[in-house]
Amino acid sequence: MDVDRSTADPGRKTGSANVPISAPAVWALALLTVIYSLNFLDRTVINILIDPIKHTFHVSDATMGFISGFGFVILYSILAAPVARWADRGSRRNIITWGLIIWSGMTALGGVARNALQLTLSRFGVGIGEAAGTAPSTSMISDLYPGERRSTAMAFYQLGPAFGIFLGSFIGGWVNHYYGWHDAFFVAGIPGLLVAILFRFTVKEPKRGTAEKTKVDTSQQRLGETMRYMSGRTCYVLILIGFCFTTFTQFGFGTWVAPFLGRIYHLNTAQIGTYMGTITIVASVAGTLIGGYLSDWAGRRKIEWKVYVPAICSISASVGVLLFVLSHSLFVCLVGFVIVQALSPVHVGPMVAVSHSVVKVGMRAFATALIYLVSELLGLGMGPYLIGVFNDRFQKVFGVNVIRYTMSPLAVSTVIGGVLFIIAAQYLRRDMARSSAE
Repeated sequence: MDVDRSTADPGRKTGSANVPISAPAVWALALLTVIYSLNFLDRTVINILIDPIKHTFHVSDATMGFISGFGFVILYSILAAPVARWADRGSRRNIITWGLIIWSGMTALGGVARNALQLTLSRFGVGIGEAAGTAPSTSMISDLYPGERRSTAMAFYQLGPAFGIFLGSFIGGWVNHYYGWHDAFFVAGIPGLLVAILFRFTVKEPKRGTAEKTKVDTSQQRLGETMRYMSGRTCYVLILIGFCFTTFTQFGFGTWVAPFLGRIYHLNTAQIGTYMGTITIVASVAGTLIGGYLSDWAGRRKIEWKVYVPAICSISASVGVLLFVLSHSLFVCLVGFVIVQALSPVHVGPMVAVSHSVVKVGMRAFATALIYLVSELLGLGMGPYLIGVFNDRFQKVFGVNVIRYTMSPLAVSTVIGGVLFIIAAQYLRRDMARSSAE
């Protein structure tokens, strides 16, 4: 069964953590991280372009919240689970390749949009392609890296969003400033088509279960059996619910940072892109790597700390949210942004790795897809949209400062997510043992 024996028994010593990882595994992880970067580049480049697009098409904040959130996540959520089921039995390498081609091409097509409907349709296409990204990728990583290295490998993979947001901020901000937002979509979409070819012909599909210490069942169960199995894992269920709250903060916050800085501090998109890109690449990379390492390091001493470390980071990110939205100093505001970018993404890699430890190998891609499907439908879909709706609703009451108050509740949602992770940790040993016994 799919269980990391060394972490299930904290007192057991193992030398496997010192076994070198093969060069093909390192190359595959590097390319998967690049692809994840392009995933977030194409997903988030629209965020820094919200106000320029809004002024071009003469639409409301609610409309822009819908396009940037639900416009991406609707078809993504519909297709993520079927694609993950396919990935649990088919070639994950080929699935990722075609997904990358689709989402990159559809991003570039956003550059020819001449109205809000056409732009929405291009974002639908991005969602279709990206449904083939994260779940197959994390499933491949779990077959390339053993349990003792998995949180660190997943944390390295989670550098993708940092680099993607960095690229999206600079590309969106500077290209829009000098050439307009249409060209920003063109520039964002093209690299993915080239990386897809490189990935297809230089990475091999790993054999399922090869990273486990013991022989495991790699067969795929029926959908109903899979759902019953995962719903019976309290740790997994609480992680999924916790993700909904932390994702609400991550994407609600990330979508409206650029409009916030433009409206409150009157920065242009080039300035915003420079601040956002620089802070994201430094803070997110440092926070994600250190958080992933600490999760593995502490988890080898007591398994629950694999969950406690990211949970504490999620709760602490609330301080950054409040500093960002309530400060009247640009410097303090940016300090808050640093805190959010450093702490908010820490949980993603370790928590996905933990979820893989309480489900069977043949369920990993689907388990990941379900977490992302539900959390992004609620978080990425509802977060940006609700902030936009309340911006429009209370604009006359609070004026330009309305965005301060509509973003403030994001501090509460990340605390709730962190608390749910802590509760999930109480069931981790039990659920790993149950998986081991079956």
